Amino acid sequence: MIDANILRAVGEVLETHGVTPKTGEGIEDTVARALGLSTAEVQCWVEALSKGCIVEEANRQAGIPSHRGDDALLVTIARMIGTVVGRVVG
Repeated sequence: MIDANILRAVGEVLETHGVTPKTGEGIEDTVARALGLSTAEVQCWVEALSKGCIVEEANRQAGIPSHRGDDALLVTIARMIGTVVGRVVG
């Protein structure tokens, strides 16, 4: 399960990039739509990043050969997760 603080931070990133959830859509579903991934891929990817993996390793663990969506959004999400994890762990 993904930490609520991480989901909140990812939601803030989505908002700053003009990505808004559709009615009834959760954060993970919104990220999946924005990056062109499945919800399962996003869950695995975010969990890997939450454990401190670098993006390339998180991609590998999630079975993502390359991101099909917005690379700037991808990088910003990954950095935000790293920041949140650093605050939680540190």
